[in-house]
Amino acid sequence: MKIEVSGVSFSIDGRAILTPIDLRLYPGETCVLLGPNGAGKSTLMKIISGYLQPSAGAVEIDEQPLGKLSLMDRAKMLGVLTQRSELDFPFTAREVIALGRSPYGERRAETDIVDQLVDRLGIDAETVYTQLSGGERQLVQVARVFAQIWGAGSSAYLLLDEPMTALDLKHQQDVIHMLAQLAASGLGLLIVMHDINIAADIADRILLMREGSIIAAGHPTEVLTEANLAATFETPMAVLRDGDSVFFKAGGKPRQTVS
Repeated sequence: MKIEVSGVSFSIDGRAILTPIDLRLYPGETCVLLGPNGAGKSTLMKIISGYLQPSAGAVEIDEQPLGKLSLMDRAKMLGVLTQRSELDFPFTAREVIALGRSPYGERRAETDIVDQLVDRLGIDAETVYTQLSGGERQLVQVARVFAQIWGAGSSAYLLLDEPMTALDLKHQQDVIHMLAQLAASGLGLLIVMHDINIAADIADRILLMREGSIIAAGHPTEVLTEANLAATFETPMAVLRDGDSVFFKAGGKPRQTVS
């Protein structure tokens, strides 16, 4: 199942947020959107997910217009995590994760999925969601969208907007490992990120965005150059190499050179 974005643009009160964008997403591929604040990354993701209607252009899933799919079908094809997921009801963390299984009804197998995610991500499942810290809430929301598409393989996509921003290092690694597992099962991933180093580690394809346009796209080794990154973020960038490892640092030359 592929997603095709054709000539999509978006404007508010005559101000262009996205210029016409063409993009294809494929099963099993991890695609990362990188760019400065206001580049249009979140807007593009919201259009692909159906949260926003484009001013022009179209989004299709397997050659079907996104707008013609029922909400139930869309929920089974797209697991979406936005930057802010507000929830003020006194649900436990386990109950919030279980909301991801809503499109499928209540069955024992789905309870097992929730239990598996709770265990693998180390979530305090019986704590009331509103009593959790910001990072703990984000982890629960990540688990909720994982639950939504768990087992879907190549028939679904995950669209994640900054999923690891508030997570500690251990939980970042837990989520990264699970994303790799999901991609290996055939699931397509589109992730908005700001951490260039994590993006370089997990992405099959990087899209650099600036001022509503995609200015470079391809494999991380091709796209994440000092020139491309400096043009994207308007700040000098250093690419550091240590054997097979590559690191990125804003601000130009590092204080210590890695040989």
